[in-house]
Amino acid sequence: MEVVVVGARGFGKQHMRALEKLDVAVSVVERDQSVVEEIRSQFKLERVFSSVDDALSSSAEVMDLVLPHDLHAPVAERAMRKGKHVIVEKPMALNLQEADEMIRISKETGKKLMVADQWHFDPSIREARRLIGEGKIGRLVAVLVRSQGFYDAYGWRRSRAEMGGGALIDGGIHYVDTLLSLGGDYDSVWGIAVKGASAIEGEDTSAAVLRLANGALGLLFYSWSYRNPPSVPEFEAFGTDGSLAEDVHGSLKRDHNAVYRGLVLNGSPYAVKGYDPMVAEMEGFLKSVSEGTKVPFDPESAKRELELVLAVYGTDRASIICDDLTSCVVGTSSFWK
Repeated sequence: MEVVVVGARGFGKQHMRALEKLDVAVSVVERDQSVVEEIRSQFKLERVFSSVDDALSSSAEVMDLVLPHDLHAPVAERAMRKGKHVIVEKPMALNLQEADEMIRISKETGKKLMVADQWHFDPSIREARRLIGEGKIGRLVAVLVRSQGFYDAYGWRRSRAEMGGGALIDGGIHYVDTLLSLGGDYDSVWGIAVKGASAIEGEDTSAAVLRLANGALGLLFYSWSYRNPPSVPEFEAFGTDGSLAEDVHGSLKRDHNAVYRGLVLNGSPYAVKGYDPMVAEMEGFLKSVSEGTKVPFDPESAKRELELVLAVYGTDRASIICDDLTSCVVGTSSFWK
């Protein structure tokens, strides 16, 4: 099987790192010969295509799209219509209409579509989800997810139009996945997004309160504008009979390239079997292609996460209006039942 990575200059290299551990041929789309030489020095390449059109006309079976957000939907749609299976970086699309069309084309063409989100495959999250599902902390009462730091993004990530928003629709959607992985689906959400100290055009700090479908409370905080943050668990969950949280002293992130560091269950470190979640997501997707089975991360679930982000923004079009770039409320959504 041949996988073509479109967008190999930045995070695409992480995709290639994961793919090289699997039994696939890896190709790239790249015109700049200096970039090609750099990539060749790090990875074994099957082919180099000078354009997306050339790659789409080739015999390669899979397109791996690591592109600015505004290109996700149009390139994915073209690829599936050209007979290619598609794995596309998060967010799935800029709006729900694009997401619906991507899912429709996948069903129409019979081509696999999956959103790449290694957070969804993280060993700590998978084990925490199992523990919650088995009632190890009793009836779920609340899930808290946070990520805070300072990230003065560069390149296309500074553009509100290319991002479809700001920090929340980019890195923040990973943490939306964590919240929903642990807490399940939501009934309603109230959210607010503001502009802080970063240079991006969109919002850089967001918060949301969710009423989960199971009656529990969900809390989300995400910021690229928090200088010198303390080390705190990025996720916590508690129930009527116990609690669990990320282990801030755990080694999974260091030892296995995991997203989260490990687990604490009821105040004590809990052993989690480590593995690389990016390799796991790629392996699962490629297995679904070769065996004709369902993808391990349903695009409907990725759409639901996008829907939550857009609810916080206050629109299903992700349009953001700021009076200036130093202080603005980007959007609110209140449909608490």
